[in-house]
Amino acid sequence: MFAVLKKNKKVILFFIFCYIMIFCFNFFKNVDLDLLWNYGFSKNISDGLIMYKDFNMVITPLYPLLTGLIMKIFGTNMIIFYIINTFYAMLTLFIVYKLNKKLIFPFFIYFIFNTAPGYNTLSVFYVFLLIYLKKNNKSDYLIGLIISLAFLTKSSIGVFLALPTLYYIKKPKKILKRIIPFLITNLIIIIYLYFNNALYDYINYAFLGLLDFQGDNGNFNPITIIVILMIIYLIREYLKTKDKELLYILAFQIMAYPLFNISHTLLAFTPVVYYLLKKYPKINNLIIKTAPIFILIPIISLIINYNICKPTYDNNLFKYRYLQKEYRNDIDALENYFNGEYDNVYFFMMEAYLYKLTLNIPITEYDLTLKGNLGYNGEEEMINKIKNLDDSSIIVTSAIFQESKSSIIKTQASRKIYDYITKNLSLIGQFHKFRVYIK
Repeated sequence: MFAVLKKNKKVILFFIFCYIMIFCFNFFKNVDLDLLWNYGFSKNISDGLIMYKDFNMVITPLYPLLTGLIMKIFGTNMIIFYIINTFYAMLTLFIVYKLNKKLIFPFFIYFIFNTAPGYNTLSVFYVFLLIYLKKNNKSDYLIGLIISLAFLTKSSIGVFLALPTLYYIKKPKKILKRIIPFLITNLIIIIYLYFNNALYDYINYAFLGLLDFQGDNGNFNPITIIVILMIIYLIREYLKTKDKELLYILAFQIMAYPLFNISHTLLAFTPVVYYLLKKYPKINNLIIKTAPIFILIPIISLIINYNICKPTYDNNLFKYRYLQKEYRNDIDALENYFNGEYDNVYFFMMEAYLYKLTLNIPITEYDLTLKGNLGYNGEEEMINKIKNLDDSSIIVTSAIFQESKSSIIKTQASRKIYDYITKNLSLIGQFHKFRVYIK
């Protein structure tokens, strides 16, 4: 064993370097809501809550289920969460290394900037793993299993990655071999949810709600044009080369839809970067030859992140972790106003997870009231739930809703739910950036 380690010393040191850099690069960043939602879903599982029944989410269940179970063993603090997610990112690097060792360093330079903890980063792993399995003619059963895991991590990714893997198959028997593991793994999830009285909620939130998510959150902008041009390029490349890898890369561009923002698009382009590095070896070799310069890029970025985002907030969740001054002020204001009494208090705002996790208030189905995250006809259903709350229930909203409709139209916050609260409940207080209503 020691002989093997000695023989691969440089490779092992490189991957240790990558792990440390990815962990630190993400840990010393501003906290954003996507991070908190991904962490919150996993913590909910670790705390024993039932997905879709006790809390709502639009994604399929594998990422929070897997991450939550690991957190149950090692702890639910942020450091453990980042350690786990850094490992997910390393899985992608390892597969790229197995595909083409010469590409690993230039690929890492790009990939490090797109490894934010969450199910989207885990989804990148599946596209590279399927390329690897196809290239090495691995078992159809194994390929079917990976497609299923991709579907159970992010349904749209799983569906689109299934298309190229079935494209070249002419024998029904091979198709059946790929379908069987898909059916078995999904059946296990269905049985689990059924016996926890959460199956309907799963279908409603994870699938029926996508119709509202797409319609309300689609954001066509200049990035949309870039994605379309990239898709056209990939199609042309495939028609010229018939390279089967391109079908998986093309399918993965669904990652950018429907938000078409920078983070989703850069993540969607991750396998494209791999392909371009392979297609243009001169660029790849140039990056390798100037390695010291490119190594400095993530190191300098890390130093900047650390100096801007020094760990400053000392509580159970954010111990050793930076939390923006804006959020610290929000939390201090909530603590001073409620004085630790949060019984029958509901937070209807995008930041609900941040405040409740930090203040150690249990998460409920009322804490992610975003358009598209509430199932079919979800805003109306949530309004009905508000109507059925106990009298004297306290509802807190963000002052952002005092602004004009046009200024918040691009957020996921539900204007319809806010309008119901402001028109039908009594305003009893306003402090800092919050409004307080009573039913």
